[in-house]
Amino acid sequence: MSRAETDPTRRHPPTGHRPRSGVAGCAVRTAADARAVVTEALARHSAAGGRLLGDACLAVTELVTNAIRHAGGVTGFAARASEGGSVLTIEIEDACDAHPRGDRANLQDPTLLGGRGWPLVQLVATEWEIHPLPGGGKRIRVVLTA
Repeated sequence: MSRAETDPTRRHPPTGHRPRSGVAGCAVRTAADARAVVTEALARHSAAGGRLLGDACLAVTELVTNAIRHAGGVTGFAARASEGGSVLTIEIEDACDAHPRGDRANLQDPTLLGGRGWPLVQLVATEWEIHPLPGGGKRIRVVLTA
């Protein structure tokens, strides 16, 4: 698991913001949109259900929610399944340079109102990477396996 270092300056995308790097399409505006993309990617490879789909839906829900809440929205999104659908790679971009935060200990604290999203993603993912984008913002790449 690797993480690229970036400046933790918070930035919001200007009105009419477009993806900076060309990650496939940004029709994803909501967590439901992302879940539909992931479900379709896995269905194309006969992996329409099971733990991988559940973990992937959880991960994209948290990633998209974080992008909306902390970075002004998703600016790029892609989901690709391997042949056979045993590996799913998700990439999400936003306009905020800051990395997601959260400690896995947050998962055990029922009194917290937030702070569980990134730890949940780390819990279900096999690997993850965070890379700065040339014009600002970041790309988070998450790999999940069946």
